[in-house]
Amino acid sequence: MNKKFAITIARQYGSGGFLIGKKLSKDLNTAFYDKELIKIASEKSGLGKELFEASDEKKHFWFLGGLHELFANIFGLEQSNNNIILNDSLFKIQSDIIKQLAEKESSIFIGRCANYVLRNHPECINVFVHADIKDRIKRISLHKNITDNKALEEIEHVDRERSKYYNYYTGKVWGAADSYHLCINSSILGIDETAELIRFFIERKKTQIKV
Repeated sequence: MNKKFAITIARQYGSGGFLIGKKLSKDLNTAFYDKELIKIASEKSGLGKELFEASDEKKHFWFLGGLHELFANIFGLEQSNNNIILNDSLFKIQSDIIKQLAEKESSIFIGRCANYVLRNHPECINVFVHADIKDRIKRISLHKNITDNKALEEIEHVDRERSKYYNYYTGKVWGAADSYHLCINSSILGIDETAELIRFFIERKKTQIKV
């Protein structure tokens, strides 16, 4: 894998997509970006991290709390439209950074509509990770030390917000197979073997990409 490539991983909450991405990053000796994108976007734009965190895919991205009035003045926005326009501005900043990073080096990107943002990248491979609900509940309940019922509530909420975020910015349907090169259920093989299978797929797919 000598040429620069990009791997995007979209994932259901609790499916282990983050862990799979980290393992792939280690195995392929590749840069890895998830929350790091928020820090980079903040540093490059000069805007506070809390703005990007508030409009992140896991949050209700229409709501920026008490910040929206302050930043409406900065961006010169009407109060009735500032949430939408500000979120769109933040999305563009983050998207531009994803493109710059993918051009600079081989990278793995978690979420944030990266498959859509990099749709014109000649060597981009897009993966969607899902899992059986019982495994997702178990993973979240253990990770956050919460009850199974609370874990299920959180899973439903986060998936709903990720879906709204993705659908709004891409005009596509989050998790729909035709938006990805590979959709895989991590419950079948587990985290490590799923990562290994995705790596095999990536290596095979790259042999077919035209330079």
